Amino acid sequence: MLPTANRYSIMWEGVGPTRARRLGRALPSEALVIPLYILLSLVPHIARAQQPPTSDAQAQQASPQQSASSSGAQTSAHAKPSPDYALDNPVLEQADEERNITYMQSHLTFKYNHDEYDGGANGDLVQVDWLQSFGPSSRLAAGIELPFMHFYGGNGEPSGNGLGDIKLEFRGMLSKGERFEQAAGFEITVPSASNDLVGEGETVIKLVWGFSTQVTPHTLLSGEVGYNKAVQTRHGLPGINNIEPGLILTQAFAKRLGGYLDWDTYYDFNASEYAQTLRVGFDVELDGTEKCSLSPYFQFPLNHFTRITEIKNTVGIELSYNF
Repeated sequence: MLPTANRYSIMWEGVGPTRARRLGRALPSEALVIPLYILLSLVPHIARAQQPPTSDAQAQQASPQQSASSSGAQTSAHAKPSPDYALDNPVLEQADEERNITYMQSHLTFKYNHDEYDGGANGDLVQVDWLQSFGPSSRLAAGIELPFMHFYGGNGEPSGNGLGDIKLEFRGMLSKGERFEQAAGFEITVPSASNDLVGEGETVIKLVWGFSTQVTPHTLLSGEVGYNKAVQTRHGLPGINNIEPGLILTQAFAKRLGGYLDWDTYYDFNASEYAQTLRVGFDVELDGTEKCSLSPYFQFPLNHFTRITEIKNTVGIELSYNF
C-alpha cells in the first residue's frame, strides 16, 4: 500500500484551491483499466499452460517391482509440497509478503524505512506487523500493524513523532490450487496517532481481493484490487476515497534468494488523479528452516502527482520470522 502517514492532509492544506494547477498529468483510466482487465483474465490460462505434460514413455518403462517398491515413496512425495510449483517456494511466497493478500503464514515482521517528501521533509518509520493464521488448513488469518514514526518538517514545517495509525486486518483464502490461489480481506485503520503529523486522523475501511499464480516454477505473479474509504475524519478535509490495484512479479534466483517488482497505484476520487509507485526488492532466506528472511527494497514514484502528495523515494528493510 502506498505510504500516507501525513502527507495527504499537508498537501490539501498547503495547496488549497491552486492544487489542480500544480498536479502532474495523470494517465487516462482506459490506459490502466484495459491492460489490467486483460492481464487478470489471462492469469488462470497462463497458469494452466505451465503444467508440464506427463511422460508416458517413462511410465511404460517402469517395472512392476519398481512400482511396488516406490509406492511408499510416491505417497510420501504427494503428501509434501512439490518443488515444481511456485506457490510452494518459500522464497517466492515470502518476498513482499506484507503486500500480498494471499500470504497466510503466521509471521512477525520488523520493518524500517526512510521516506523523502517533496519540499525537503523526510520521515522514519519503524513498524511491527503480526499475522496469525487459524481455521481449517490455516486458510484464515488476522493481523495488526503498529507503526512508530518520526516526521522531520521541511521549509519551516513542524516536526513530530509518536505512534501512527494502527491497522487491523482479516483475510481468508477463497480457493487454493497447485498453480493458482485467490483470497479476500477486510482492513480497518483507526486514528490512533499521537498527533496529526504522524497520522491521518481518519477511520479507513478497505475491502480487497487478490490472487497469486505460477508463471513458471521459479516465477510468481500476484495482484490485488482494493477499495479504501474514510468513514470518519477528525478534520474538515476530504477523507481518503480511492481504488487501489497492484501487481507483484517475483523471481527466484537461487534456493534462498529471490527478487521482486511491485507496481502499486491508486486512483484518488477526490483529486481525480492517479498515484503510482514501483518498489524493487530482494528476499534472502537466512536459514535452512525457511523461518527467517531479510528483504531490502527501494521505492520511487512514477508520476508527478505521487511525488508531490506521497514520496520522492523510500528505502527500507524488513526482517520476518515465520512460525
